[in-house]
Amino acid sequence: MTNQTHDVIVVGGGVMGCATLYYLTQLGVTDALLIEREGLASGTTGRSAAILRSHYSNEVTTLMSMYGRDVIANFEDVVGEPGGFVKTGYFFLVSEERAEGLRKNVALGQRLGLHTEAISPDTARELMPDGFDLDGVATVAHEPESGYADSSAVTTGFANAARRAGGTISIGHPVSELLVEGGKIVGVATADERIYADRVVLCGGPWTNDLLMTVGAPLPLEFVRHQVIVLRRPLDRLPTLPTVADEPGGYSFRPDSSDTTLVTIKEDPADRETYNRNVDSSVAATALEVMAKRHAAFADAGWDGGWSGLFTITPDWHPVIDEVPGVDGLFVGAGFSGHGFKMSPAIGRALAEMAVDGASHSIDASPLRFTRFAEDDLIQSSYGASVFA
Repeated sequence: MTNQTHDVIVVGGGVMGCATLYYLTQLGVTDALLIEREGLASGTTGRSAAILRSHYSNEVTTLMSMYGRDVIANFEDVVGEPGGFVKTGYFFLVSEERAEGLRKNVALGQRLGLHTEAISPDTARELMPDGFDLDGVATVAHEPESGYADSSAVTTGFANAARRAGGTISIGHPVSELLVEGGKIVGVATADERIYADRVVLCGGPWTNDLLMTVGAPLPLEFVRHQVIVLRRPLDRLPTLPTVADEPGGYSFRPDSSDTTLVTIKEDPADRETYNRNVDSSVAATALEVMAKRHAAFADAGWDGGWSGLFTITPDWHPVIDEVPGVDGLFVGAGFSGHGFKMSPAIGRALAEMAVDGASHSIDASPLRFTRFAEDDLIQSSYGASVFA
């Protein structure tokens, strides 16, 4: 068994781990190692719909998503590689029951500098392509600068920029144990070696709790399967498409290529190892049905497959970004609950700052602390504990 030593170890090669590695190099860490069990963006990241929006119910997630959108929208200027950003505009549709919460969240975003406004369904129809039916919608939050990006391109872009700045990436070596001595992290173990560092950042996605349990500090994490249905819409009737979240219907959709639409729908409890990575035909039929109610062109759309991924969720559907209590030098980003990609630059930067300085300076991460569940101080949302939180 060989041994090696590094300044900082990052566990996990999804967008969070790669963003963290990149920001570590930007903070002057010259010997940072990222360890990934399979391949970069091979887990949750690669199965994301990669929607970028900043409509949230609290300041920290609003600010993180705003920062994330700005970095990803200008990704080539920031890291030197394209991130696939497409500005489509974003419309968040709510029923009367949620209208007051929406207006409150829009006011929060405006106070923080977000380009957003609350508009009527009539105004929204004027801004959307002709033919949208907004029946049952009481009010709409509009973000004209939002859209989507390529989650795999962003992940590899962060990774390549980190490598150019001196970071190292090891693929195909799952971490099996966190090494702790005297209440301090001293490294990690794989099947082949022990790797030493006095700072470790854990971004293991669905495998995070496996490692936290080795140090007696598990989080209340669960898994849900989300399905992404691929539809082909008639271009002669609907040539363009915005990104839309339909809170009453419980789904979102966005364009992908010229005639392709991705519909993200249905979150169900799932087993990490055995969940169906394809989509259910019944859910595809539901997606076609609900989309046709919003725009008649989808009555003639074709189903072109899709995929399913995992959300690792916390009880309040908000992440944990913190040092692990009782283990000095061990930091964790976990439980992103479907919000992670859009916030990944801010989360990676915050975790890097924690590893270097012991605290995040770019955001106030205290609302996302590890202990809030035991303290019964869960983060509240205008839309309940859900992917819209």
